[in-house]
Amino acid sequence: MFRTAFVLLLLTSSLSAEERKLSDAEIEALLPTIVALGEDTRQTFSARGATTYSDRGRDSYGSWAARGDRYCSQWPSANGWACYDVLVDSDTLIWVGDSGNRTITTMKPKG
Repeated sequence: MFRTAFVLLLLTSSLSAEERKLSDAEIEALLPTIVALGEDTRQTFSARGATTYSDRGRDSYGSWAARGDRYCSQWPSANGWACYDVLVDSDTLIWVGDSGNRTITTMKPKG
């Protein structure tokens, strides 16, 4: 089911070829099916809300949830949740924080 959601999202995004903000349902369906790859980084997401962020081989473990059409994450020793808009453009995810900073990652299917 998740793999189907990933394929459908990529097909829909490829047709429009422009950034599109994801909804809660789209975030929840997509993230557990992909690996988000950045420059020297890799992030995975479980369907149960766990996430692993690897930066140059060092892993951090946190929690994630979709809230208000945003991706929200919480990491140990941090107070509260940090939330981001998630935009998709073809196989690219763009994470936009409250300050407007954009982090660009490439989606790869798990497996």
